[in-house]
Amino acid sequence: MRSFTKKRDIVRPGVTRFASSFLTLQSLIEKKAQMRTMFTSSEWNECKWSKTVKGKASYAIVISIAFWNGVNLWLKVFAPLVKVFRIANADKKPSMGFLYGEIKYAKEAIKETLNNLENNYQPIIEIIEARVKDRLDSPLHFATYLLNPYYFFKDMDIQLDHEVIDGFFNCVEMFYDADGELQDHVVNIELPKYTHKEGTFGKSWATQECAKNDDNYNSGIKFI
Repeated sequence: MRSFTKKRDIVRPGVTRFASSFLTLQSLIEKKAQMRTMFTSSEWNECKWSKTVKGKASYAIVISIAFWNGVNLWLKVFAPLVKVFRIANADKKPSMGFLYGEIKYAKEAIKETLNNLENNYQPIIEIIEARVKDRLDSPLHFATYLLNPYYFFKDMDIQLDHEVIDGFFNCVEMFYDADGELQDHVVNIELPKYTHKEGTFGKSWATQECAKNDDNYNSGIKFI
């Protein structure tokens, strides 16, 4: 195999089992042409493994168009989740403000990849939501999602999402416990400044800087 893949292995280990599976299939797709060439070569036909049960099964898999179509679809479906994992594991900038938003984007991307057919995407979405529940849906996650201009400036209807707003209110109550005056100031004075893009929030350079999520972008916002 290595003589056909220029000494490159197929398996690519990742931080998690899911990441390893994704990277390995991605690596396999990259070597598709070399693998198909190998299994149709005289070297393979002369190899003792080509006559074994596993060898014949491997040959059938690599030659199968349905197999490669399936791998391509799998990679398209789960690529958005890999993006979430990379954000969560990155050390270059804080990831809290992006987790809820990227998970939401990932679910929408998965639905679109599967042609918005509920029977196809629903089992996957249910697994994601079960993993997220009580882990990545805390009041802090909702608050940082709302307060991240990268998402809010693109979709100001976020403030109409009752779950997100309730999470923000709960977060304010926890951070400013027993200080009703400060809670009132944050909710009724500072938050409207942000949602209405008043002052520096409405500047053109502010909206432009929040349009792209690169390594230099920091979603941190302090109202007080």
